Order: sequence, then C-alpha cells, then structure tokens
Amino acid sequence: MVYIIGLGPGHKDYILPIADKTMENSDIVVGFGRAIKSIDHIKTPKLEFKSIVSIVDYISENKDKNISIIASGDPGFYGITEYIKKNYDSEIKVIPGISSFQYFMSKLNQSWHNVHLGSMHGREEDFLGNISKYSQVIFLTDNKNSPSELCRILYENNINCKVYVGENLSYEDEVISFGSPEELMKYNFGKLAVMYIKLK
Repeated sequence: MVYIIGLGPGHKDYILPIADKTMENSDIVVGFGRAIKSIDHIKTPKLEFKSIVSIVDYISENKDKNISIIASGDPGFYGITEYIKKNYDSEIKVIPGISSFQYFMSKLNQSWHNVHLGSMHGREEDFLGNISKYSQVIFLTDNKNSPSELCRILYENNINCKVYVGENLSYEDEVISFGSPEELMKYNFGKLAVMYIKLK
C-alpha cells in the first residue's frame, strides 16, 4: 500500500497523530529533502528523492512494500496527490495535513471560508483577475512569483489592499509581515511563503 501523507506547515508539532502512526508502520518513508528532515522523530527507514517522477518510479517498482510518501502541507491542496493518482496504477490512501494557508490564517485570527485559494508556486493564475473577483485571496508563492513581485504588480495597478505574508511558518524563524503593496514590494522574502491579500 502507498500512503500519501501531509506533514502540515513544517514543525513536527503540527503533524497529525495518524500521520506519525502510518509512517511508523510503513516499511519505508520517501519524500523530498525538506520533508525528510522534518521527521527525525520517525524511526522508519527513509529515502530522499529529488523529483516526483523518481518517487513514482520507486513505488511502481516496490508494490510489495508499505510506502509512505510525505509532503509538506496538505497533499490535496496543490500537492502531490493528483500527480501520483495519474501516474500510479495501484491503490493509494491519503492522510491529510494542515495546509500552510490554514496555519497562516489561524495566526492572523482570520476565517477563510470566503477567501479564494490559489497558488502561484510553479504555476500561473489570473492574479489580478482573482483579486478583483473575490476581494480576498490567498496564494502560495515561489521565487518567480514572490510576494515582493506580486506586491509590485498590485502597486503598479493601483490596487488598494492590505497584504500579509507568512514565511517559514511554524518554524522558530517564522516571520509574518503586513502592510501596503508599496511597503512590502521592497522586502526580500524567502523562497516559500504564503500571501493573503484583502481589498480595502
């Protein structure tokens, strides 16, 4: 059996007990380096991979094993679940995790049932269109579509809004910044961040 396990925002305190139990009962745990480093409390053998393609190759060649594939956040929210379902022909079971955006909104004491959820992490979305349509949006960001770059776009298009950015969420070096697009476009944010934008 292959288990796809969400590890939550990062710190092991936010990994669900069922996720820990599943990893402990697996023959091996596989994932990317950042995820593997966050489960040093798990005694099961671990294998680090550089790409999702190589993970699928590995599980396809080891169908006799119970394998846990781990990933940060929730694997169903712009995660690895869809790719594995399309490229692996045997049974899988998904164990959810706390998404980084859920953690972030709880830190802001904000509900998110009326917020559009999207991702600019390795993908393109209608950034300005979604903001004007929904008035509140959350985006996962990356190097190319960084919070500072997205704030520059907001500023140049005269979007009147407040922006919140969460970096290294749940870790000791967690940083949460907020301000206008003009203020935040000057910041140098980390590689992986969550951005919440609210129109005024």
